[in-house]
Amino acid sequence: MTLNKSNYVILAIIATTSLVLFSYSVASYAQTNATDNSTSASMTSNVTASAGAQSSSSGNPAKSSIDAGISAMKSGDSEGAKKNLYKAEVALEDNPNTAGAEKHVEAALKALKDGDTKGAVFHAEEAKKGLP
Repeated sequence: MTLNKSNYVILAIIATTSLVLFSYSVASYAQTNATDNSTSASMTSNVTASAGAQSSSSGNPAKSSIDAGISAMKSGDSEGAKKNLYKAEVALEDNPNTAGAEKHVEAALKALKDGDTKGAVFHAEEAKKGLP
């Protein structure tokens, strides 16, 4: 196939479009990371506050499991965190009043699976907020 001017124009348009789309996705990823980093300080203070509230959640097995999961995440024990979050998920199942908390526990488990400890702690904290 011989390349004439119209083929060059089409190839140039495709190449330019590809570069624009690629650079947009990189900028979007960088913006997401900047947002995640700026919220880490507030998540740390939430985790610290939850440690004080841990003793008050002993009457609720889901809250106790979430607290234990958060403690395990903070100490670097992701397997212990998963185990405790699974316990919390089982305790929350089949209760329509805790559906939001259950979704956050599931998101925390997914974040742990993906290696995102900060995200997992954030979702675990949100799950606790959604419990009575």
